[in-house]
Amino acid sequence: MELLLSNFPKWAWHSSFNSNHRTSRSANLTMACTRVESVSSAGKISVPSTKSHLVLMRHGESMWNDLKLFTGDVDIPLTENGVMEALASGRAVSEIDFDIIFTSRLVRAKQTALIAMTQSRFKRVPVIVRGGFHGRGKTGDANRLRLRDAAAKALKHASCHMVPVYADPALNERCYGDLQGLSKEAATKEFGEETVMKWRRSYDTRPPHGESLKDTAARSVRFFKSTIIPRLQEHRNVLIVAHGNVLRCIIAHLAGFSEMEMLQLQIVTALPYAYTYDGGTFAECRALPPLDPNRNDEDQQGVPLGISSVFKTGDINSLI
Repeated sequence: MELLLSNFPKWAWHSSFNSNHRTSRSANLTMACTRVESVSSAGKISVPSTKSHLVLMRHGESMWNDLKLFTGDVDIPLTENGVMEALASGRAVSEIDFDIIFTSRLVRAKQTALIAMTQSRFKRVPVIVRGGFHGRGKTGDANRLRLRDAAAKALKHASCHMVPVYADPALNERCYGDLQGLSKEAATKEFGEETVMKWRRSYDTRPPHGESLKDTAARSVRFFKSTIIPRLQEHRNVLIVAHGNVLRCIIAHLAGFSEMEMLQLQIVTALPYAYTYDGGTFAECRALPPLDPNRNDEDQQGVPLGISSVFKTGDINSLI
């Protein structure tokens, strides 16, 4: 597949990650920031010939992101800006024909996925399938079962192209426990700056009634291995729309990053990380979608590229 340069403007980067072989940490960081040079005269980026594509996307800005509150797994919707970010991200990956979509159970991830799909040139209509991919929702109230059956029938018989959307709790954002709903200032006042910083920045320390990043990595990477990899091996193009900490864990797993490198990864809202998969190796091409379709690429010269945000200190939004 070739991805149009208009959808991956000047901001396309490439590196290779082998799921069975890990190179040195420093080499991984170098690869993660290596630029694609194979641009044809026709203005297209040559992506390695593979059988499936994977796109990882953080949800657009939520209302609590805007207010700079710890959000965690509280179910907060997108802002208007978040909706625009989702549209821009959808434009950036509009040339990929997704066969299946996975989101967390949180509404901001579902909103982002559904809005992004409105920009696909393949005009696939997304439908939420209750109960998740593995059908754990086959038990429940009558209406829930009815909605799951209706989605299954639509996927088979609708007079248009469809794509299933499965929500799974394994992709939910890290639970911040007693920090959720608080500003950084309020949390610092209640628990102390050093304690809050430890909860935010350590790998295996849990805030009260919350999860550590280690807990989040365990469930999200396990789900990726058990559910996402088999879909890629079936030659399906997969879109995952989730959250900063979840995607930090998955990207670190793919790249072989250390725990410290994982902690320092910054995941921008509604920015796609597009990978190709050939059965054993992931190649990464990250695209920066234009926030404004009329905005020139030259206007975005100061924006970091690839996973060059590794080791970049972000604000509180990157961790909630």
